[in-house]
Amino acid sequence: MKQFKLVILSLLLSLVSSISFGQYTVYKKKKSYLALLGGFNYSIPHVTDRYAVLSASSAEDGANEKEYGKLGKNKGVQFGIRYSYNFTNTLSVVAGFGYQTQSFNYRTDYAWADTVSNQSFEREMHHKQQISYFTLPVLGRWDMTHVQFKPYLQAGIFMDFRHQASKIITYDNTIDEEETENQVSSSGWGDITENTRKFNMGVMAGVGVHYYTKYITLGLETNFRYGFLNTINDKTRYADQNGFALEYLDVLDQLKLGALNVQFSVSVPINNSITANILRKSRYNRRR
Repeated sequence: MKQFKLVILSLLLSLVSSISFGQYTVYKKKKSYLALLGGFNYSIPHVTDRYAVLSASSAEDGANEKEYGKLGKNKGVQFGIRYSYNFTNTLSVVAGFGYQTQSFNYRTDYAWADTVSNQSFEREMHHKQQISYFTLPVLGRWDMTHVQFKPYLQAGIFMDFRHQASKIITYDNTIDEEETENQVSSSGWGDITENTRKFNMGVMAGVGVHYYTKYITLGLETNFRYGFLNTINDKTRYADQNGFALEYLDVLDQLKLGALNVQFSVSVPINNSITANILRKSRYNRRR
């Protein structure tokens, strides 16, 4: 996660320092833009309550807790459209509609010992969950410069409407925190849509940069999102519709999902785009 943040920060700083601000300023007061965007995200699960089918015989604290995967293993994607209206040359409001898939992973293991026959059995399981949402963000944005190359800050809220959710479990008979290739088997993908909450909402904030040309604008941004509501439906937590609880001794923890995303955009002015006169000589803009 730290390396990811450093890469994004280095990218933005290097772009700001290496690109000449040029001879044109951007005049976009009272103008509207429509953007297409897409990118990837990394989910950050925040566990609030833990649940298990079996209780460990060991008295050690946390012996039966799930071990969640690191940020780099929780990759998802998103894409969508956005509309923005500029109140001034630096302040705008942004609203959009998109589709995104978030994922999170965890590992469980169990071991049984038969003291009579002196035999033992081990099983390690790797769980991958994917949840897809239709999402509606509404943001306020502040551009930090008046020129073609515009770093910006933005913050706002989002609403997510669940579309579908699925899960797969891979397992082997060696507890080593890895998938043992010559032993690994799979449950196949199963539907867990009814085990997840239908609606969520939260806050998001981020930084980005736009580069304006006469007809299109290219963008790169990164945002952090955090959902306020629980992700798992407590009423259907133990509804074993796919056999995960019975066969794999699995039940989902309660958690909230955060996410760090990176996305690229292409936008166009939608009011008189050909004659909008977005770019103006710096001297001309100062006289205005």
